[in-house]
Amino acid sequence: MSPLLLIALFSGLFLVFLDTTVVNVALPDLRDDLGADVSGLQWVVDSYLLTFSCLLLGAGALADRIGAKKLFVGALAGFVLTSVWCALSGSIGMLLVARAAQGVTGAALMPVSMVIITQLYPDPTARGRMVGIQSAVAGLALTAGPLVGGVLVEAYGWQSVFWVNLPVGVLAVAVLARLLPATRPDRGQAVDLLGQLLFVAGVGLLTYALIEGNSAGWGSARILGCFAAAVLLVAFLFWEARHQHPMLPLDFFRHPHVSAGAIINFTVFGAMFGAVFLLMLTLQEVDGLSPVQAGVRTVVMTAMVTIASILGVVIAERVGVRITALAGALSMGTGLLGLRLLDYHDGFDAYWWQFLLLGLGAGLAGPPVTAALLRAVPEERAGTGSGVGYTARQVGSVFGVAACGTIVSHHLATSAPTALAGLLPPPALDKLAAGDLSDAAKLPTELRPIVLPKVGTLFMDGTHLAYTAGAAACAIAAIAALFLLGSAPEAQGARVE
Repeated sequence: MSPLLLIALFSGLFLVFLDTTVVNVALPDLRDDLGADVSGLQWVVDSYLLTFSCLLLGAGALADRIGAKKLFVGALAGFVLTSVWCALSGSIGMLLVARAAQGVTGAALMPVSMVIITQLYPDPTARGRMVGIQSAVAGLALTAGPLVGGVLVEAYGWQSVFWVNLPVGVLAVAVLARLLPATRPDRGQAVDLLGQLLFVAGVGLLTYALIEGNSAGWGSARILGCFAAAVLLVAFLFWEARHQHPMLPLDFFRHPHVSAGAIINFTVFGAMFGAVFLLMLTLQEVDGLSPVQAGVRTVVMTAMVTIASILGVVIAERVGVRITALAGALSMGTGLLGLRLLDYHDGFDAYWWQFLLLGLGAGLAGPPVTAALLRAVPEERAGTGSGVGYTARQVGSVFGVAACGTIVSHHLATSAPTALAGLLPPPALDKLAAGDLSDAAKLPTELRPIVLPKVGTLFMDGTHLAYTAGAAACAIAAIAALFLLGSAPEAQGARVE
């Protein structure tokens, strides 16, 4: 296999994962430049994750129909163009539209890459190790995101985190167009358009309700209507059960490894992405660190994702995917509970080990479960099968960011008026209660020693509630690993035919 081809393939994936984290470091600068409260910053992250996650299933099925090479190269070219659009955005609204479009193009790259790996590496053991390498590339992107983003934002502004995709993406497209072998598509595999629309509408409206519930009012007709849209997801499942060529073949879930893969990816990565969103805000907004300083402190977590992703598949081959995934879920949950120990202005010595456990948990839980899921589905449906796993992961990430941000915002909204009564004028207090901490550092000198610790403590108390919810999600992942995954290294089970 040409090393240049693999480098180009993984470069495209690197950019997709980079853009899930690199923007987190730029959030304070985006807020100052374009104007946004916590819910607006949530949308900067989730507008990308939302379209990305909702279209993964359809992208996998589309790859099976039109061919992996054509879709991957075209999607990577589109990703580069929409990254330029993000960089040129002059308003928060325009940036959200561009980020959503970026997620559309990025959605094809993850499941289609698994189709390509399945085709290039027919041996299950070799394929499993390539899944580990792919996950290591994702971990490397997570590692590079905060560091690269911090350096770029400080030197060139937030726009630079999107411009960086241009040279890498153009080179990767050129190499893949020339070297990636084309495969014969399955023309009999129809595209499930109605299923795709029901899924996008259901997940999108639920995400909107979670993010906007605080500002619009949880009992408002708008928010209650969005929560009622859960019926669209039920309609989606009924439609998929009846459709001749479903986007989500429900019979896949007869295999316990597919069910486990969906549950574990959803819960573990939802908890992780929600925590990372809050940690970047805490380090910069509460602790006052620069983007580079915040990025450096997250290296222990993201570097561990890279290392554990490679080791996780190897360990699973020796001791079994059940034990490996269970250890990952427990590690993630323990790290999240450990974050509850953090207080206002704690130093790095107070939270390095929690970061280490988060990275270890993601690396041990993700790749082995994904490899087991792929072994459980027919090779000719690898695109659809990989779409199941990655859709669960990314939808979990969407809800994780939305839920964690909402928990913190709700805590501020209910606690700030009492805790800060008489210390701030009503407009400033309302702004803080809405989750906008930007004016806290602009207070008169005599008020800062009184107000800033109270604000920081309120914010930290809110994050503790969110971390507890994430730990509960990891407990669900641990139960799924224990009861749905094989206990022996060689226990792969029969494929779903």
